[in-house]
Amino acid sequence: MATSQKDIRKLAQVLLRDQGFYSGEIDGLWGKGSNAAFADYSRFLRASGQEIGSEGAIVEDSTVGSITGVVVLDPGHGGKNKTGGSSANNATSSSGVPEKTMTLELAKLIRKELNKISSGRPGSNVKVHLTRAGDSNLGLADRAKVARAKGANVFVSIHYNGFDGRVRGTETLILSAANGNVNDADDRALAERVQSRVFAALSSHDPKARNRGVKDNQRLGVLKDVHLQNPRADLKTRACLAEVEFIDVDVVDKLLNTGPNAKAVRLDVARAMAEAIAEDLEAHS
Repeated sequence: MATSQKDIRKLAQVLLRDQGFYSGEIDGLWGKGSNAAFADYSRFLRASGQEIGSEGAIVEDSTVGSITGVVVLDPGHGGKNKTGGSSANNATSSSGVPEKTMTLELAKLIRKELNKISSGRPGSNVKVHLTRAGDSNLGLADRAKVARAKGANVFVSIHYNGFDGRVRGTETLILSAANGNVNDADDRALAERVQSRVFAALSSHDPKARNRGVKDNQRLGVLKDVHLQNPRADLKTRACLAEVEFIDVDVVDKLLNTGPNAKAVRLDVARAMAEAIAEDLEAHS
């Protein structure tokens, strides 16, 4: 069956968005926003000595691979009481926003962005689940067991950090092989994708953002493979824990909560994480 012009335009919009030049709807209508994004992308290529087509990106017969899989997003903390090793809340922003509120909002935004990416790629079938949909708490093992019950290909636990009001940065954690990680290489690849894209999103709004990298010497109950059932399952869930930023730092709180562009920054972070997960699903298709 021949590909319609609308589908081709949708694919081009996806490619522009994946390159960071388009933030509109993936609708195949190609309006002013798409034209402006294409012009910006063209200028970017010319500045780096490339041209459209030579980089293998935007050409009329471009194809974007479909993505298929099950994703479980775990908004950290929740509720009022500590449960199964999971505290109700850890960090609080300098303006008073609890981490548990921010993780839930971000998880819902990521789900929305993942669904957009999936709908923009013909033949895709991505199912996204959350471990909690409201202000409730699950134990660490129970969060991992949601991924097991849903047959998750990818499990991402979402958190924000807090320390002394000065330390800041983005980091992504995985269970170390020494602590029983049976698919360390795949977890690391997922974590690197998440870390790279989330840091890029934040640093595009704040040049002082810090990349703390991927850390693998972690003993994290929510990522334990025995709870994900990885040691016994043919399908091994790829898992990581994202610490987006230290929200007790005033400039970070302004960036994510109180500043005039905070909503746009949070959306960019969600889109970045969704793109990282989609990239991981595509790599394992």
